[in-house]
Amino acid sequence: MSLRSGWVALVCAAVMGACDGDARKSGSGSGADDVTDASGEDTLLETSADLVPGETGEADGDDAAPSPQNEPGTHGETLVVDGMEREAIVYVPEAARGVRAPVVFMLHGTSGDGQIFYEHSGWVEKADEVGLIAVFPSALRHCFFEDENHDGDYDDPGERKVTTKWSSGKLGEADGMPPCTEADIAALSPAKQAEVDHPVADDVAFFDAMLAMLSERYLVDEDAIYVSGFSNGAQMTARLAVERAHVIAAAHAAAGTLTVAGTSTRPISVIFSVGSLDDRFTVPMGVAELPLEEEALTALPLFPQMLFKYFSALQLTDDYTYDLLPVGGKNVARFTFATSAVGATNTFQAVVIEDLYHKYPNGQNHVVDAPNLLWPFFEGHRLP
Repeated sequence: MSLRSGWVALVCAAVMGACDGDARKSGSGSGADDVTDASGEDTLLETSADLVPGETGEADGDDAAPSPQNEPGTHGETLVVDGMEREAIVYVPEAARGVRAPVVFMLHGTSGDGQIFYEHSGWVEKADEVGLIAVFPSALRHCFFEDENHDGDYDDPGERKVTTKWSSGKLGEADGMPPCTEADIAALSPAKQAEVDHPVADDVAFFDAMLAMLSERYLVDEDAIYVSGFSNGAQMTARLAVERAHVIAAAHAAAGTLTVAGTSTRPISVIFSVGSLDDRFTVPMGVAELPLEEEALTALPLFPQMLFKYFSALQLTDDYTYDLLPVGGKNVARFTFATSAVGATNTFQAVVIEDLYHKYPNGQNHVVDAPNLLWPFFEGHRLP
């Protein structure tokens, strides 16, 4: 079916999954855009040995420099990017010791940090199960304005924000999320002034720096780098899927839209997911719940308009297929765009999850378990 005659699409392999793969588990936390909230051309450095997945990093010869061996445990990493200290948590499971492991980045939402999703997203548990390295970076705090009620101004109570935020495309832009004035910042407490005393972060550069750090300090499979993000973290994931598709094998954006223009640096497969009760989408669309039926979705013009940004950037046509899948007693509607405009094999998959609010589902806050479902999808994609 085509969008011109209906709506949009998704396909995955087990619940985001019939075509590309599956998905699994995730979290709960605090903060307006975090896990349980219901109310956010550089290639990788080469490793010192030419390894394939499963091989160790030991080099022959006494003079050879030792390769990273993935010491199991939780590692706090601090990087300096554009003169600013950035932080990430890297979790290495026992199964990744001495082998080149895949990597999953988990990007938190507005007001969150890496620690929240380290504790609640489910990716640590998935890492232990399958031997992947899980990375939980933190965004910087910024002072900015956000038109949350979409009335065209930033004058309403609560629309001035001092919180963590990824630079996913609108942060700091006059027609997006304009920065606070000097007077606004001067009115903050000294502690908050110190937190926001920096320019808008270049989070694409931060991602590049994390990739370089992982390549230098850990034994990673550079053809198997994946990103999952929630809310504002999903917006950042979507930006990376466009601007860093040449180093990301596949991506997942939960409850976050694409906010940058352009075509992805290569045809990459992406899953977009949203809860049927997510007020960040239902309120702007003027409905109490996103419908799961294919025909009903055509009545919501903002929804296909939003998805068009994704599959257009991924160089896919508007042809799609539709399925309704039962998962743990709930239904998941999935729409799949799998027809490439450039002869590629990538897909864009969009799923609507029944009775899910603005949350990253972890099997506890909802029956859907994002990491558990996502991992087969990720594992089924590698850089060409």
